[in-house]
Order: sequence, then C-alpha cells, then structure tokens
Amino acid sequence: MKRLGKIVLGFLLLTVMTHCNSKEGFYTNTLRSDVYVQTYSENKYDFLFVFDTSGSFQDRRDYVKDNMQTFLNILNSRKAVDYQISITTVDMFGGFSPILPDSKGVRGNLVASSTGVKVVKSSAVSPAADFAAVMQNITESDTAFWEQGLEAAYQAVLQHGSEFSRPGVPLIIVFMTDSDDWSCKEECWGSQPETNTNWVPFTMDRYTNYFSTLKKNEDSDVMIFPIVGLPSGGCEVEFPGSRYIALQEAVGGLSSSGSVCNLNLASSFNGVAKVIADRGSVFKLSHPSTGIGLSVYVNQVLIPFAPENYVYEAETNSIVFTGLSPQKGAIVEVVYSQKN
Repeated sequence: MKRLGKIVLGFLLLTVMTHCNSKEGFYTNTLRSDVYVQTYSENKYDFLFVFDTSGSFQDRRDYVKDNMQTFLNILNSRKAVDYQISITTVDMFGGFSPILPDSKGVRGNLVASSTGVKVVKSSAVSPAADFAAVMQNITESDTAFWEQGLEAAYQAVLQHGSEFSRPGVPLIIVFMTDSDDWSCKEECWGSQPETNTNWVPFTMDRYTNYFSTLKKNEDSDVMIFPIVGLPSGGCEVEFPGSRYIALQEAVGGLSSSGSVCNLNLASSFNGVAKVIADRGSVFKLSHPSTGIGLSVYVNQVLIPFAPENYVYEAETNSIVFTGLSPQKGAIVEVVYSQKN
C-alpha cells in the first residue's frame, strides 16, 4: 500500500466495505483500490441431490437428468472442478407392495445405476451419462406421497457420507420437490401426513444443528439449495417447501432457495452451479470500473493481465480469475479506473 500511496500523492483512504471479506484501499478522482481477503479457494465439491419420487415430479426429474451436462459446463466455467455427485430420494418408507430395494435410494440410501454406480465422479469418461443412468433407477413407490427430504438427507450423510462426502470438501445438498418436508418421528401411518393428526414430526433443530456443524471441524462448509415451491407462489405446487427453506436460511452462507416452477426451473437448477463456479474466483468491485488500466495483485505480487489469468467481467463489474484462484487467506488487491 505504500507504493500505491506514492502514486496517489497521499490521498489514502482505508474504509471497510459492507462485504466482510473486502475493503477499499485508496481512491483518487480516477483510480481506486479494492482489497479482499480470499475466503475460498477450493476446487473440490461434493453434491447430494434429494429428489421427489412422486409422479407429479417426473417431468422435473427428467429435466435435471437431460440437462446435467449444462449444469456441469457452468460448474466448470470458472475453474476445473473436482466433483462427486450422489442421489437419494425423499421416500423414507420405500413402499409396501412391493418394498423397494435400497438401490432405489429409499430410506436414506443412495440411488444406484443398473451397473452399480452410486457416486458420479468428474474423472469419469462421461459424468453426465453416469448421472442419467443413476437417475433412471429412481422409482415411485406407493408411499411416495409422504415426502421426507430432510430425514432422507440426514440419513444419507449419516449412513453413507463416507462414500460421497470427502473430508475437508464442501458438501452441496440440493433438494428438489413440489411439496414440503414431512419427516416423521412417530405415528408415521395413514394415507396422507397432512390428514393424519397423530403423526409427530422431527423438529427442525435435528437438521439445523446437524448440517450447520457437519463440516466445521474440517474447516469446510455445507451449502443448502432447496428448489421447491416458494411461499410467493408462481405456480401450483402441492405445498410450499417451508421446512427446506428454513434449513437453508439457518445454515446460511452462499446457499439460497430457488423456485421449482417450470418457468424458473432452469435458472434455479443452473443457479446452483453458478454459485459454486463463482466461489473464490469472482471479486466484485465496490464501484463501477471503466475496465481500463486494471492492476491485480495477490499478496503484493502483480498478476499479469491475460485471459488465462483473469478477466474483467463488465456485466457484473467483477474481476474473474480464470486460472488458479488465490489461495485461502491470500490478500487480493485490485487497482482500477473508476467511471465518473
């Protein structure tokens, strides 16, 4: 900062911005400096998708199955991501006649393809094809009406986390359903949970406490992305996903809720990939930039301006690292020309 202070002839201003990991360095009439502390630098991510198995959700499951390659392209748009993806379902009963096997992803188990694949990996020849093969094995049972997505995710991680969730790697949980969560603790019987006045739900504390602390001792994160019916409406759903949204809000961080409405499904689904792709690679500037005369420093070392290192993205007014992202804890400084 001493070097920059000489350039601006002593017009030094150090103020903390509203973003807790960034701050303005200095400014003049033409130049401004923003300083950030890199909070994220991982390129490894593990995903758990939790799908509604009801017939009313078939077209949305098909959309995800048929468009996973687009999702993966967005995921890799900022950096090459090392990912693992597994799937379970909201069906914690698995039917009565017949009772579905564990390989169908019931009772918190992972869905397996016909060839036994349960974890889709970025190192595979065709991850999108592997994902589609797993999705193809989701089956609707006669208990599919009692959606228990939160308990399914809880049991999937508790019982099978070692299969798909790597130590120190962020875990992304995506819930996709057109109903609310009816995770049942006691008296779990009847034709519909909403008409069974005796059933006892698991409290939200069971899930908020578990997922909020799951990765803390690994210095990593859990992010929750419900794609559900929103309270604001937008389309007809069985029930708004209030409990899923409550979990997302309790866990916080970069997680967000999206609409499951057909008109919004693409943006909600692909929006998850974009959040992960941008994480640790995108640094939004505090003021509009001309995009001219940029200088980017990482730990006071000038990074050569080149498309393979970083670019200025005018539509988001951001510096985007296209090569290796700065390591966690690194000081990133951007000097730029501010628009009048």
